[in-house]
Amino acid sequence: MRKVLWTLLLITLLVTAGCSKKSTSNVKTNPPQPSQESSEVPSAPQTQSDIVISPQMSLSWVDLKEDILNPKGLTTDGKPDGHFLATMGFAEASKIKYIIMRYTEYGEHVQWAWDYNKNVPIVGSPMAVFVNNALVLQGTDLGLASSGNTGLDLYIPELNNENGRDTFKFANGQTISIQIKYITISGVEKEFNTTTVVNM
Repeated sequence: MRKVLWTLLLITLLVTAGCSKKSTSNVKTNPPQPSQESSEVPSAPQTQSDIVISPQMSLSWVDLKEDILNPKGLTTDGKPDGHFLATMGFAEASKIKYIIMRYTEYGEHVQWAWDYNKNVPIVGSPMAVFVNNALVLQGTDLGLASSGNTGLDLYIPELNNENGRDTFKFANGQTISIQIKYITISGVEKEFNTTTVVNM
């Protein structure tokens, strides 16, 4: 009997203790703080512009009427020479060093050349260069001074084996290419390249 009473008393104490259990955790937590964003708008990455004004060039056939030079030099020979007009735009002051015109077709290759420096021998037949209707005389300077929009009248002769190798007669549909080498005032060497078709 005594054992039963002790068991009941123990059960009562355990039940009372469980009911009166308190939560002792009273930890104060801070509410999450909103993230502070910068009021400054991030600047876009700046890239250095490397845009270079690309000079344009055109070459056009004019006619086969005037006698300006011969296949060996700047003297007339009684035969008309091919007349071309080259127009170009220089982005900065420059000097034209040399000009080469070529005809290459069906295995045939002929070339006319002009170099501003008279001490530099040309490869091919000569070419006459005019600016504002005046013949450009060669010198010893670096090149022919040019800037902005420039027009050149170019004359090249027909060839009849004067050099023991080349013969050439102008005809409709022939493609003539040109290369103009120049140096800018900042010392950079550049060149123009284009073609035109003979239209007689």
